[in-house]
Amino acid sequence: MLSDRDTIVADLERCDVLAAAARADLESLAGFLVSFAAPAGTVLLQRGDLAEHFLLLTSGRARVAFGEQGAQKVTDVTEGSILGEMALLHGTRRSATVTAVTQTRGLKGGRAAFTRLLAIPGLLEKVVTTARRRLAADLAPVPVTLRDGTAAGLRPICPGEQYELVRGERLFSAETRYKRFFGAVHITAPLARYLAEVDYVDHFAWVAVDSSDVPMGGATYVRSASDRALADISFLIEDEFQGRGLGTLLMGAVAVAARRNGIARFCADVLAENAPMRAILARAGVTWQPAQAGVVHGYATVPEPGQFGITPGTAAALAAVVDEMKIQL
Repeated sequence: MLSDRDTIVADLERCDVLAAAARADLESLAGFLVSFAAPAGTVLLQRGDLAEHFLLLTSGRARVAFGEQGAQKVTDVTEGSILGEMALLHGTRRSATVTAVTQTRGLKGGRAAFTRLLAIPGLLEKVVTTARRRLAADLAPVPVTLRDGTAAGLRPICPGEQYELVRGERLFSAETRYKRFFGAVHITAPLARYLAEVDYVDHFAWVAVDSSDVPMGGATYVRSASDRALADISFLIEDEFQGRGLGTLLMGAVAVAARRNGIARFCADVLAENAPMRAILARAGVTWQPAQAGVVHGYATVPEPGQFGITPGTAAALAAVVDEMKIQL
């Protein structure tokens, strides 16, 4: 017959975040945790409460609702998930309400348990990455206006939006995909996962959305592994919104994010025939190298956001969003 400690360790082994943890670390962590069970409909965590504990969901399904009542973003989580870690890391009150959708079992730990959890090799990075993604889901888009007067918003990409990229491939013509990926590629699940699963520091992605939060396009930077002051930038804009100033605004937004995260220079690979993208980068002062196989490579100092239609107020709001995503390691 399993002891309570053995039962908790067995439950810990089912948690995604602890999949690679050593048995000895799980046994040590188990001493700080207690088991809980909750019927469907139970509020497990309440938005606005002080953060004194976290949960590990070991069976069942729960619903996470970000934002105020009537304007919420909702996502479901299943067994293996960690909940409530964001407020503990960020030092804030809880930003989401978590409700059991089915009969739910799990483990509960206080601050001492959280400290022990983060001491397990590799766990701090995993927990911080998860928390940043949840923060992104809770942030309201920063309002901007396209050249033709269309209202839009800019926000960090959210967890799960790789599925939207795959489903929305029809919104990107073959020509658009060719210009972005240098080939007639389809947006496959692995490619979409790479584009959408970011850490908001070394890999940041802005998404432009309409008034219904439907994506219109986005811009990304990826920090160089060999030079932390350098980042590669890229854009992907739905055909309907090309030529309307969205790329220009996204360039300003990605410059804000880069500056806040310590990036000083951009580089980019662009098809030589992609005149609109080359024009945006030319405004940033890019220096092009000779084209090879129809592709030009260029470098530029991260530009002032105001060069790209980002007003001081909008720049401040975007910077606040970027800072909100930072969780000190």
